[in-house]
Amino acid sequence: MKNNLGFIVLLISGMAQLCFAQTHAAELKKSCIKSYPQAKNDTDSTIIDLYQQLCDKTARKNMHLQQQLSTQIAKRYVEVGDHLKALNLIEQLHQQNYIHQNLTDLKFLAGIGISSQSLEQMRSTEVRALNDFTYPQAKSLTEHIYLAQPVAKFSESASTTARNSKVKNTKNKPNNPVKQSLSQNKNKVSKSNLKNNTAAISNKKTESISTRTHTPSTNPFGSLNNN
Repeated sequence: MKNNLGFIVLLISGMAQLCFAQTHAAELKKSCIKSYPQAKNDTDSTIIDLYQQLCDKTARKNMHLQQQLSTQIAKRYVEVGDHLKALNLIEQLHQQNYIHQNLTDLKFLAGIGISSQSLEQMRSTEVRALNDFTYPQAKSLTEHIYLAQPVAKFSESASTTARNSKVKNTKNKPNNPVKQSLSQNKNKVSKSNLKNNTAAISNKKTESISTRTHTPSTNPFGSLNNN
């Protein structure tokens, strides 16, 4: 019994020390918060650890390291959904003339996150749709995203469109080739009969004209010529 009690006491003591260590590690120095006010009230352990590295003496003497750490913090802000802090940090980096594709991507993702949150508030809380002012902007953004999609996705989309068009054209074609063949044969027979009838009528007219041409004329002075 005493052994069990001692084990429980040690376990509780160890857990208390662990919690204290985590709490202590999660705290930032006042000087660090003064240098980076946006870090105030942050509770994410990853963000706090990055700020601690940023406030370290080594980073203070290395501008490139500061920019890399700030980029990682902005990325973490986007991941946890704190998009405004991410945008503020990205703007600070831009003011330092630090331009990078990663920052552009993070800025885009943060903007999309803010737009999604606002749209969710419109539909769920305010129960309304986009208006004449906001819808054209959203539509324009959608079109730009479509044009900027990766090449593989764009090719896949084009293939899908071509495949759908081919299926549509196939549906519009006659489904009974035998019926189509019979119809074509019927048209050929009709044209042949019409051609034969036309030729017969033409021959008949020719014969009639020829007969009228060779018939002897009844000349009233013919008997005088014989005399």
